[in-house]
Amino acid sequence: MLVAVIAALLALPGRMPLLSHEDYGAKTNHITSFDDNPPFKGNVVLDDLGCPDLHRKRIRRHFADDSGKLLKALSEQEFPSITSTTSTENILKQIVHRFALFDAPVDAKEVAESIEFYLRSGKRAIGAARRVLKNKNVTEGQSIVVKDLCSGHGLTGMLLAACNPPERLKASMQILLVDQSEPQSHAMLRNLISDVCPWVNQETVQFVEANLDDYVAKSLSSDVATDEASIIISTHACGSLTDDVIRFGIESRAASVSVMPCCYTGTAKGVPYGVQRMLGVSLSADIRRSFLLQENGYHVDFAAVPKAITPMNRLIVAERRC
Repeated sequence: MLVAVIAALLALPGRMPLLSHEDYGAKTNHITSFDDNPPFKGNVVLDDLGCPDLHRKRIRRHFADDSGKLLKALSEQEFPSITSTTSTENILKQIVHRFALFDAPVDAKEVAESIEFYLRSGKRAIGAARRVLKNKNVTEGQSIVVKDLCSGHGLTGMLLAACNPPERLKASMQILLVDQSEPQSHAMLRNLISDVCPWVNQETVQFVEANLDDYVAKSLSSDVATDEASIIISTHACGSLTDDVIRFGIESRAASVSVMPCCYTGTAKGVPYGVQRMLGVSLSADIRRSFLLQENGYHVDFAAVPKAITPMNRLIVAERRC
C-alpha cells in the first residue's frame, strides 16, 4: 500500500493540487479538505506574531492590560459550579480564569497548546476507549486510563480528565503523567484545576518520574500492558521519542494514540529519498508513522492546531478498530 501511494505521489506533475470541499464530500464517505492552520477553538487565542516563542509569557500576563493589571472583565467574572451537564467550553473557561487569577506558573502558549490539542483529539480518544469497554461487555466499574508521555507539567492529560466529569463519562478516569522529573509547576496546576474540577486530584492523577524507555519496558512487562481502555497522548515528544510513544501504544493495544511530533531530524528513515525531497522530512515521517499505525489496526487521521502556537502543529490521531 505504501509503495502504491508513493508511486502515485511521484507521478503527479509539479506540485500536488490542493483539495477543496467541492472536490470531495463527507456525505459520500470521501475525504474532505485539510486545514493546516485552523482557527482557534478554545478560549486562549494567540495573535500570529510570526514567532510563537513571543507568547511564552505567564497566562496572567496574557489577560492583563499594559500596566499588568488583570482585565476587569476577567477579574470580576463569576461562574456557576461544575456539574455533569456543564459544557466543555465552560469548564475550560473556568480553568483558564483560575490560572489567570492566581498567576499559575504556565505560559499562555502552553495553555493554548494543551487546550487546542484536547479539542482536536479528546472526543475521538474517549470514544475509542468507550468502544473498547463496550466490546468487552464492561458494565460496572468502568475505568479509562490516560497516559500522557513526555508530559512536562502534565496539563494536557489533566485537561482531558477535567473536561470529562465521571458522571457524564459514566466511568472513572486515571491519569498517568510520565516524564524524567516532576516540575514544581505540576502540583500547582493540578490543585488549581482541582478547585474547579474536584475529580482531578492526587488520587486520580499520578506523576511517574522515569525516562520513556524505562517506563515502557516496565509497563509492557506488567499487567498494565493489557489495559485496552487506555488513551496514549504526547505533545512534542522530541524526535524519535514520538516513534517510541507510537510503538508503545501499538504494543500495549491502546484504544487510541494521539501525538503532536516535533524535531523531525532523522525521523523519516525508510521513506524513499525522492518522497522526502518532494514532501519534506516532517510530512514524510508522519506518513510513515500513519502507515505503521494503520497496519496495526488503527484508523488514522491528521489534525492541526493554529500555527500561532507552534509551526510543528500537526497531530496524528489514531483509534484502534480491531
